[in-house]
Amino acid sequence: MIKLKHAVIACLVMIGQFAYSQTSTVSGVVSDESGTPLPGATILVSGTTNGTTTDFDGNYSLSNINPADKLVFSYIGMTPQTITAGTKTSINVSLQEDAQALDEVVVVGYGTQSRAEVTGAIATVGAEELSALPVASADQALQGRAAGVTVLNTGSPGSAPVVRIRGLGTMNNNDPLYVIDGIIAGGLGDLNPNDIESINILKDASTTAIYGSLGSNGVVMVTTKKEIVLEKP
Repeated sequence: MIKLKHAVIACLVMIGQFAYSQTSTVSGVVSDESGTPLPGATILVSGTTNGTTTDFDGNYSLSNINPADKLVFSYIGMTPQTITAGTKTSINVSLQEDAQALDEVVVVGYGTQSRAEVTGAIATVGAEELSALPVASADQALQGRAAGVTVLNTGSPGSAPVVRIRGLGTMNNNDPLYVIDGIIAGGLGDLNPNDIESINILKDASTTAIYGSLGSNGVVMVTTKKEIVLEKP
């Protein structure tokens, strides 16, 4: 009788292990917070090379999945998410934006670059720094607030300060290129410092390349404050 009980228990254990070791195919859709499908998102079984990516509509299908497997869902700019497969055959995932990853992207000209690639090549002056001291023009507000940028007041009435980025770059004109809200300008003399949201100063070839020879002496990119128009009730 005891031997029979042991045999029954052994059979039950073997059946449980067999059932638990059964693999399945898991499929679903990967989207962002708003429900928009994410093409090219990666789904990988943790600790293995078994993985796949989503198609244009955010759909994926991954085979040979054990119940104990942990599926890692990841996408550029999103926080990775890990889900245990269990007995599910359909897993839909909504990924959240990774604020820290977004902070590491820097706008350069008409494109973006990683902050690690342009460290030291870009100086940013915010609205609070610009308004810290009363100045007559935005040029003067840059003095002492950006490494590698020198602002010299000529002393002549009505003349604009001389701005130099990393010294003298060319034989004749050494003035930087001024870009205000994406439009090339002649300077900052006519711009009210209180209207400026931020100033980005591009210092070397890797960040000024989009402007060609115009940016050979550096680029001063200005973003102005945007007015909020309230609808009438």
